[in-house]
Amino acid sequence: MRNREDYERILLFLFLYISTLILAVSIRYGIERNKDKEREKKAAADASTAATEAAVTTTEVEEPVFRVVIDPGHGGNDTGAFFQSEEGRIHEKTVNFKIARFLKRELKKYDNIKVIMTRSKDVFLYPDERARFAIEKKADLFVSLHNNTLVGAGGYASGFSVVVPLGNYKKEIGKAAQRLGCNIAFELSEVGLHNNGLLMRASQDYDYENGEPADYYALIRKLVKKDIPAVIIEHGFIDNEDDFYDFLCSKEQLQKLAEADARAIARYLQLSRTDTGEVLAPLSDYKVKICHIKRNGTAKRFRRTYYTSK
Repeated sequence: MRNREDYERILLFLFLYISTLILAVSIRYGIERNKDKEREKKAAADASTAATEAAVTTTEVEEPVFRVVIDPGHGGNDTGAFFQSEEGRIHEKTVNFKIARFLKRELKKYDNIKVIMTRSKDVFLYPDERARFAIEKKADLFVSLHNNTLVGAGGYASGFSVVVPLGNYKKEIGKAAQRLGCNIAFELSEVGLHNNGLLMRASQDYDYENGEPADYYALIRKLVKKDIPAVIIEHGFIDNEDDFYDFLCSKEQLQKLAEADARAIARYLQLSRTDTGEVLAPLSDYKVKICHIKRNGTAKRFRRTYYTSK
């Protein structure tokens, strides 16, 4: 009898011992599993926080990319003005296109800018097509490249001028284009071209929605309506012998004009050069000549002072 009781006690002891071990292991496993879950939650939370901070940091340091549309004037069967050399005619459309290609290359040396050309070959485009292209590309600036002729509108026969909006409709857009025009005038003057300043010309036929005379040039008129600052650069008089031989007849001369245009755009937009990080200081209190051709054809000439950064 006693042996049986001892045997039962031993079995009970073993049962209790094994049960205790199982319970201890289960508790330990549960504790470790909870710790693992907590660690996983913490890691996920840390990752989420890090991602958020990274996104915030990226947002803080990310700078806007400016979309600049470069428009080589004329093209195709529209040759523009010309210079009659001993070798034959040098057409404006060809000179404009060469400057445009150099300008695109120069602007690529800066950060935060995307350069798009309205034409990449010798084709004809209507002003409406050029304007529509800029609108579709969501341009921040539109720069049309030309060269003048002795029958030009400003009453001068040499040097450069920059056609800008009148500024009597969507005034901030007009002022932006005028400030860009000042930067261009400054840089082209540094090259040595005679500075005729800014040209503003009123249409004889069109008014803006506010009843004010619209801009004469269709490109400028259409883009002002769509909130795109637009300018037309008349680099020089292609049919003026001095302008042609001093500034327009060689690859090196056209490269210098493009470099000046690029510096003007970079200074206005406050772009930094990719290689050096240099940012050109804004022009302060820049006084520029203005020729305003009114609706009746009379010209008013005066000077205006601008602070010229964007």
